Amino acid sequence: MDEDTWDDPGVAALVERVAVPVKVDADARPDVYSRYHLGGLPSVALLGADGAFVRGATFLTVAELHGFLDGAMADWRAGRRPAKRGTPGRAAPVDLVDAVVTRLVKRADREHGGFGVAPKLPEVEAVTLLLRRWRGTREAALEHIVRVSIDAVLAHLGDPRDGGVFRYAAGADWSGAHTEKLALDQALIARLLLEAGAALPEPRYLEAARGVLAHARHRLADPEGRVFSSVAADPEYYARSSGDGPVACDGAAAMRADQPEPPSEPLPAVDTRRFADGSAAMIAASSLALAVTQEDLGFSPEYRAGAGTGALPHRLDEPGGVRGLLRDHALGLTGALAEYRVTGDRATLEWGERVAAFAIEQLWDEAASAFRAEPASAAGEIALPPMLPLLGNGEMAMALADLAGHTGRAEYARYAERTVAALAGRAALSPAGPALALAALRLADRPAEADLDGEPGDPRTRALARAAVAALGPTVIVRWTGTGAPALTLCARDLCLPTLADPRDLLEALMEVELAPHGILSLWSSPGSHEGGRAS
Repeated sequence: MDEDTWDDPGVAALVERVAVPVKVDADARPDVYSRYHLGGLPSVALLGADGAFVRGATFLTVAELHGFLDGAMADWRAGRRPAKRGTPGRAAPVDLVDAVVTRLVKRADREHGGFGVAPKLPEVEAVTLLLRRWRGTREAALEHIVRVSIDAVLAHLGDPRDGGVFRYAAGADWSGAHTEKLALDQALIARLLLEAGAALPEPRYLEAARGVLAHARHRLADPEGRVFSSVAADPEYYARSSGDGPVACDGAAAMRADQPEPPSEPLPAVDTRRFADGSAAMIAASSLALAVTQEDLGFSPEYRAGAGTGALPHRLDEPGGVRGLLRDHALGLTGALAEYRVTGDRATLEWGERVAAFAIEQLWDEAASAFRAEPASAAGEIALPPMLPLLGNGEMAMALADLAGHTGRAEYARYAERTVAALAGRAALSPAGPALALAALRLADRPAEADLDGEPGDPRTRALARAAVAALGPTVIVRWTGTGAPALTLCARDLCLPTLADPRDLLEALMEVELAPHGILSLWSSPGSHEGGRAS
């Protein structure tokens, strides 16, 4: 809209007459975006003097914006007001996992892949939920939807020229790819590809994940591995490179892990701001990659810097700004637990507990039994109704349930249980519902638990941890004792395996009792899985 609408002199004059214009960067202020967004970017929200929502829209042409403002002002002068968008009340209890899975199956696009109609997004939480439900039920229909959805993302959103994944597609058939690449999106998609590649098992998905992470390390991180925000969309660059824009291609090729050829023209610009959510999500993805492919990509855990009190700054390169946002803390805790699973670093787990303590003390809303998107306003400040976002609450509930498993502190799980119970009714009907349903599934289906002896720095101990994560997925609980010789005792469902000291023996035992897919051993130990990174 900057070029097509806001630069128009007539629009500027009209806005000046009827409103005070404020432009918000959604990356820098996700708290504002989550409160007022209208389903996508750009979002145009007209507010009253008290911050109350009056009218909203997404992209508007010059003529549409004139009509939008004229209609809003006419309603305002006539005393017509929209319903208040306050804290939603509790809905009736619902079997959340069944409800969301059923809705996703109905929404699945059998012709083009993905869910629903335009626009098409990766919908990582939805696909992850179906994948984890499939691991427990082995329903062929769920596996089919998972595969078709992932294949559509790889074929239509994969950048065939430079690597990585585009943000979304405008058309129901995945046409019209919007070519921006967010670090957060790259990390979440790579994590899904790694989990699906190991669970199904599907080597193509692992190769695609390696490519996504290699592109992120090359284009979306500095030499120290600190994660940048995004690569600009730059549609003209892609139009010049392909004739008429992004093209569909074979999945793994679109994500190629090899370094691209030297560009013949300047590459799309990189937004070098660094945000906590993207940094933490990239660590979670690269930790899973370390378990599944044995590659250490060298991303920096910068998200853990400067949070001695537990309050994470949203912008890591300017830590004096916004702090304490729910999603930063949920993804930060998730990243810390992902690191701990594969390294046994006790300090990382303790850092995660400090983050959880901050969330419980500063973001928990006792009356709503859920987490606010941001800390409560200080005395004397303008206070808007609290937001209880489903995505952030689902991520935090999942992380707290896992933290309870790693620490043995049941109170963390109780907060997760209360959150799911309070928001389940909303989540069953919301596009953001899969995030909370993932937490509900985690609470209902107790994950495998491994007690791991041995020094965390011993490569034999780490190999056992990584084998367990590769075979059982990123929800497995790994409790490092830090004593004795390297050995792992694993319990899942109603059985416990004998203590094992060799990763191959562990994988073979898991395959024998059908806790790991047949083929995981060859996939995990494939020489190709070790190329392009350094084992640690």
